Amino acid sequence: MSLGGALRVMLSELASVGVDPAVACAEARVAVPEDDAVPFGLDELTRVLERAEALSGDPLLGLHMAERAHGRGVLSYLARAQRTVGDGLRAFARFAGSAWGTAGVQLERRGTREFVGFRLGPAIPRHVLEYVVARTAISLRRGGAAAREAWFGHAPGGASREYERVLRCPVRFRQLETGLVLRADDLERPLRTASPEAAAALAGALARVQPGDGPSPSARLAAAVEDTLARGVPVDRETLARSLGMSGRTLARRLAGEQRTFRHVVDGARRTLAQRLVVDGTLDLGAVATRVGFSDLAAFGKAFRRWFGEAPSVYWAALWQARDGIERAQVPTARGE
Repeated sequence: MSLGGALRVMLSELASVGVDPAVACAEARVAVPEDDAVPFGLDELTRVLERAEALSGDPLLGLHMAERAHGRGVLSYLARAQRTVGDGLRAFARFAGSAWGTAGVQLERRGTREFVGFRLGPAIPRHVLEYVVARTAISLRRGGAAAREAWFGHAPGGASREYERVLRCPVRFRQLETGLVLRADDLERPLRTASPEAAAALAGALARVQPGDGPSPSARLAAAVEDTLARGVPVDRETLARSLGMSGRTLARRLAGEQRTFRHVVDGARRTLAQRLVVDGTLDLGAVATRVGFSDLAAFGKAFRRWFGEAPSVYWAALWQARDGIERAQVPTARGE
């Protein structure tokens, strides 16, 4: 399934939380994407979700859509058709990145734990990220591999206890990674929905529609933007396009093929760099703002709140307070204390 197809699936799930997708599209001034001929990318979905949140009054819209979702995408069916939970995750991870045009989903063994990382791109709206993580956690739980922890890079959009109710595990925010922590042994659990014939057919169909090898235009642009910001050079579309060996119009056309825009990729690169610098804590916030490409601290603070849900100073303080608490809990106390 392409990124556009995945976004259309999520749009249709608005009905599960009582929001008419057509009404949300109309209020966002976005054409209802009835087929692939109607452009529908991250720009459009972001605007629709903003209106849907206002219509529903639900700040955890994506989380609740995942909880009440009715439909399944082809990647979900592919995962369910595998022999074990681990096979399903690996099949999902194999095709998600290339289908969506991002780094996608990655599995990493960490001792007795398995970390399922979601690298969907910094331009992905919070509601979309929470929807994908929650849908994965719910599917894993149904397969017998309940998440032990969930991590998000942003601040909570609502009550932390509501995240824990839906995900049914402790949830950490303001992390450098977004993902689910599983018991490694749980990946060996057999799936009752296994179907080798269906798995082979779905994998074959997806393999025939995968894009070519090599970094996508948006990934190449993001790397170029980060390099430009690191050198303190203003971000300019034509200059960056030439550095990638194409004109600005060609770059725009290729980004459109991934349902992305130049503005979204630049915004995502700035978001990634801002989080890294704020968490590092070496530079003061004024220097971070300059490094990320903002002319003043107020503009940077406004952008950071849009990205992570709170001011950079609050984000940094909460993160280090949490880390300090974990370190204190790990220090053995003297006998009798």
